[in-house]
Amino acid sequence: MASRYDVTSYSFDPNASYFLDTNIWFLVYGPPAPGDRRAIIYSDAVKRLRSSGASVLIDALVMSEFANAWARFEFKRSGTNDFKSYRKSGAFKLVAQDVAISLRSVLTLAKPANTAFANINVPGIVATFEKGSDDFNDLLIVETCRIKACVLVTDDGDMKNRDVPIVTANQAILTP
Repeated sequence: MASRYDVTSYSFDPNASYFLDTNIWFLVYGPPAPGDRRAIIYSDAVKRLRSSGASVLIDALVMSEFANAWARFEFKRSGTNDFKSYRKSGAFKLVAQDVAISLRSVLTLAKPANTAFANINVPGIVATFEKGSDDFNDLLIVETCRIKACVLVTDDGDMKNRDVPIVTANQAILTP
């Protein structure tokens, strides 16, 4: 298994590349999460990462997950029962504007990963997914990190046994 590092004490290497999982972007740039100390921890980490001058990569999958997670979050809070109708509402227009502002902020820090789908071991990912215990998007993210030699910054416990270096505040990932 690859190395695991506690984000609270981690020194971001200016010569390394980092890939932030959707949950990190969501905690830092998503809707406010009152009382969730992870938002504070990862906000601090992103500030330190930015100051380090290290390369930060993102791909379309993560941006899509971010936008869709925020839309679903606000849909659940809206009390309506039809997502497609909600998406056509004036209330959603405001949400979409907030998401767009946050995505623009993300893009001031992160560069597109430039990982062509053709470079990803899709048959291997499909075979792993077929076993029924892995999230398909997580597999794609790990493969992107592998291809681009990135350190993954995540809070997703499902990433515990992945074979890429991980920086996290999630104790379940840090504990062997």
